[in-house]
Amino acid sequence: MFSLLDFSQCSCLEEKINLAYTVFKNDFSETQCFLRDIFIDIKNRQKIKIENMEVEEVFWHIISRKNNGKREFDILRAERIGWIKAIFLNYNNVRLVKLFYFFEKTGQIRLYLWLYQYDFVVILEKIITSSKKAFIVTSFYIDNLKKKNSFQKKYIDYIAKNDKRLINCEWF
Repeated sequence: MFSLLDFSQCSCLEEKINLAYTVFKNDFSETQCFLRDIFIDIKNRQKIKIENMEVEEVFWHIISRKNNGKREFDILRAERIGWIKAIFLNYNNVRLVKLFYFFEKTGQIRLYLWLYQYDFVVILEKIITSSKKAFIVTSFYIDNLKKKNSFQKKYIDYIAKNDKRLINCEWF
């Protein structure tokens, strides 16, 4: 269910990106993806050029990491790209996924789907114009204890209803 994408046969960065993009397209472009009855919309997202390929900006955000102000390919993120849809399909398995909302500094309320035993998170935001659509903000592998503790605190605060801005905020 949560196997890593194998890049061992890829001889260059472009092949790795292309392999990850194949998974992304299969999960989100060539077939519709839902989180229960919420359509996950990525088609309206801006496209950018990476390694001679035109890809959705959100795809690049998912498989890359900021380093000195510039996004660079991150194998730990890229090899988990197939986990995103698997999390959507298993969101209600509380032994796997901790689901919580968080009020961001931008004023947006986002839905976090945290595959906590595997240190991986997917963050969604509702599309304001539709009650049944959301988009992927990002997803990433949690590779440090400080970040993991931050997610645990957000989860506990949500469950305990410590942030009054989140009361009755659930859109999923």
